[in-house]
Order: sequence, then C-alpha cells, then structure tokens
Amino acid sequence: MTKKLFTILLGIAVLFPLYSQEDGLETGENAGEYRAGQVQAPDEPEKNKTGFTRKYFEIGFDAGAGFDNGLLGINEFFKKELVIDLSELSQGIKDKGAGLNFSLSPGFFINITPVGKGLWGFGVLFNIEGSINANISKSLFTLISEGNISGNDSSGNVSVSGGIFAEIGMRSWAQYEVAGRALYIGVKPSIFTPVVYIQSNSGISYNLSTNRDGTEGIFVHTKGEINIYTPSSLENIAPGRFIIPGGFDLSMEGEYALFPFLDIGGSIANIPLSPALLTNLMKISMEPFNIDLPGEALIAGEVPEIQDIEFKKTYPDSVELKVRRLLRFDVYARYMPLNSDFLVLKPNAGFSLNINKGDEKSYFNAGLEARLNLKDIFAFYIGSGYRETIWMHKAGLVVNVRAFELDLEAALRDQAFTGAFKGRGFNFYLGLRFGW
Repeated sequence: MTKKLFTILLGIAVLFPLYSQEDGLETGENAGEYRAGQVQAPDEPEKNKTGFTRKYFEIGFDAGAGFDNGLLGINEFFKKELVIDLSELSQGIKDKGAGLNFSLSPGFFINITPVGKGLWGFGVLFNIEGSINANISKSLFTLISEGNISGNDSSGNVSVSGGIFAEIGMRSWAQYEVAGRALYIGVKPSIFTPVVYIQSNSGISYNLSTNRDGTEGIFVHTKGEINIYTPSSLENIAPGRFIIPGGFDLSMEGEYALFPFLDIGGSIANIPLSPALLTNLMKISMEPFNIDLPGEALIAGEVPEIQDIEFKKTYPDSVELKVRRLLRFDVYARYMPLNSDFLVLKPNAGFSLNINKGDEKSYFNAGLEARLNLKDIFAFYIGSGYRETIWMHKAGLVVNVRAFELDLEAALRDQAFTGAFKGRGFNFYLGLRFGW
C-alpha cells in the first residue's frame, strides 16, 4: 500500500509542474485554446488545439496516409472465398464511375514562440502532401458484367490524375486583443515543387461498336496515354542531377472570439504567386489494341488471334508545364455551449479550385466536428466531412503533457457517404510533438 501511495504521489509531483501555465495567451475568455499553431490544409487533423501548450519551442512530426477503392469493402477480403458479382458491382457504381484514390501527408516543423511576450510566433516546416486519383467509367463494368445487350456502341475510359507536392515554408502568427476579444492571425509563405504531377486528361479510352461503315460485326478500338510530369527525368535520375523547380504561394488564416461561446474563423490556402515549372515528361502510352471482326467472319467461325496489350514509355524533349497547388477557401465556427472549450462543435464549409491550365475544376467542401477536452491533457473528437469528392468519417485522440504530445486519428473514407461505412477506404494519421 505504501509503495502504491508513493508511486501516485510521485506521479502527481512529476506532472504538476508540467501542467502549471505561465501568464500569456492562455488567459481570459479563451483560456485553453491554443492559437499559435500552423496554417493547415482543410483535410488535416486539427493539430495543437489543446491549451496545455508548449510556450517557447516545439518540434513536430506528422505522418498521414489514406486510400479508398469505391468498389469492395474490407469485409470482402476476410471471406474464405472471395466471390465478386460483377453485375451487382456494376449496379452499385454511380454514373461518374468508380474511383481509386490515394493520399499522403507526412511533415516536420519547428516552432519558436518567445517573441513579444507570447504575442508572436515563428516556425519553419517541411511537408509532403497530395493525392493520386484514378477513375474507371461505369460503362466498362456494365460491358464486362452484362455484355453489349443493348446492341449500341459502348465507350468509356480509365483515367488518372493528381499530384504529390513537397513544400518548404515559414510561418508566423500573432494574437491581439480587439474590442476586448482575442484575434488570432497566421501567415505562411511556401516554396513548393511537384514531386509528381499527372494531368487530368491522362488515361486509356475504349470504344466498342457493332456497326462500322454499314458493316455489322464487333469492332473494338482503344487509345490513350498517361502523362507524368516530374522535376527531373525519370529516365536519367542520378545524384546531383535532380532539379527542383520551385513555385511560390501564400496561405493565411484568422480567428476571432466573437462571443464567449462562439469563435469564427477562416483560411485561404495556397494563394498562387508563382507557378512551378516542370520540364520533364514521361508518356506511358498504350500500343494500339484493335479487334475488327465483321459479321461474315463470325458466321464462318473465323476468330482472329487476340494481340497482347503492351505499353511503351517515351520521354519527349522541350516540355514545359506550369503547375500550381489547389487554391482552398474555408470558413468555420467554434461553438462552445458551456462557455469553455470542454465541449466544442465546429462546422465548416468552403471550396477548392484547381486553376492549372487544362485541369480546371472546383470542389465544394463541408464538415462537422465535435471535440471534448478533458483538463487540457486529453482530447477526444469525432467528425464527418466531404472534401474534394471524398467523404471521411473520423475519430481522434490527443494526449498532451506539454513536454510531449501524441495525436492519433483514424477515419473511414470513400467517394460515397455510405460507402465509407462499408470499409471501402481508410485514413490514418499520427502526430508527435516535443518541446516546452
């Protein structure tokens, strides 16, 4: 009993100094809300938002990755025998097709916050973030599962697009008192380069016809190529020959404590100032794959030999492509029904824009998160959101003893709201923080 009591008292003695907070930002109506963090991409977990914060310096590591396939749930792979009903699978696919998506978001940062009695903070960061997205048209699944029962022409494609970006940035942030309320602002200029970029017009298309120039039969033609841009040629990468063509953009965020129970905020990420220039291209093209089978040949039983599907790689010269990262806008509210951050509800809405030439596209984003903060040491949150065609239902845990913080998050994801609950995709995130 004495040993147990001694252990408990020793634990309290060790943790209590960690919990004591100096005078600074964590005072007044917004006590417990950490505002010296970083300008974040809307899909990243909300990092460093508990009040038990490191006031002088902080070193952080992040690791995140996600995947979804839009077709099969994880439960299908645990069956003794995997049986795929193509007809049923085809009926469950939306008109826009089935997606296969992969995302990546590792990072590292250092923050220093002793300037101006805690009003100002500065940091440097290195991040890799982005996604690669493939899409298979529904018509292809219908053709495979049901055949050409309509007797009409059938066409579709398998497309690939997306990009993975590396960035080196600096951030600065400050908190002031405006009309008796806390105002937080943050700015992050960044130099970025596309590690790999695939244009949205890349892909392989097919066409099946039963009538060509008045001749009945079966005629199949395919064509297409995938254009992969990189900083240096994938054919000749060697030490000292990898060129980094950097672009430059700017991100900003702000938050204001409008009422004791309500904060409002917003962010603009990746405001383009200068594009990255890519001059290396690898073309993966499909050798012509054609089947010409007139009706007379079918009746005579003349079936031609089916050729093998082949791909070839080429590296064209004199290629230039200007690339910018997605421009993202987001607004949100932090509603605290108990006038404290013990319980916080955070709805958000915004949109993303791809402004690269030939890839122009817009996306609507929205979400809702509920967070429970226990004594600024433990935080739990759940949320659901839609961002750039992906639904994500997440749950996370934050453990923070000031000198060390652990952030964990797991999520179900898919292009369909209900598909995520079927285990078609997953997202994982791990964050580590050290400092004082």
